[in-house]
Amino acid sequence: MMRKLSKMVGALGVLAFLMVPPAGAQQQTPQAAPAGTAPAAPSKPARGKHSRIYNPQAVETVAGTVVSVDRRTARKPGRPERVSMVLKTDKGNLKVNLGPADYIDQQALKLAAGDQVEVKGMRVERRNRTMLIAGEVKKGDQVLKLRDDASGRPLWAKGRKRQGT
Repeated sequence: MMRKLSKMVGALGVLAFLMVPPAGAQQQTPQAAPAGTAPAAPSKPARGKHSRIYNPQAVETVAGTVVSVDRRTARKPGRPERVSMVLKTDKGNLKVNLGPADYIDQQALKLAAGDQVEVKGMRVERRNRTMLIAGEVKKGDQVLKLRDDASGRPLWAKGRKRQGT
């Protein structure tokens, strides 16, 4: 009888241990919306990782002169080389992120210092600096499309596989 009781107490101890959340884990409790109102929508729509930052509803158009077009290698090995440009606007210079070099190089529109352009994109703060993530660059009657207008998804992501898959 004593052995049976000892085994049962041991089993209950194991079950109790398994039911306790790990140390430091925060329990999330859903909060109900006030009576008569609809529950709040999530702050960020569920989209792919490429579109997490870019919000098509926050797009603005900036015009200016290209000061420089820059290429930089990625900090992490295996990532593509990136292209950005510095745009001289009436409010000062603005860094504009364009996208991966292999996508930019395949496009008909080529950018160079001195070009007059119009950029549609979204302004963001990075490392205490303001920059623009470009969705489209217009030079004369030529247009360099970088992102889908409706979703903000990068056009270069269509044919690429995710790394690690």
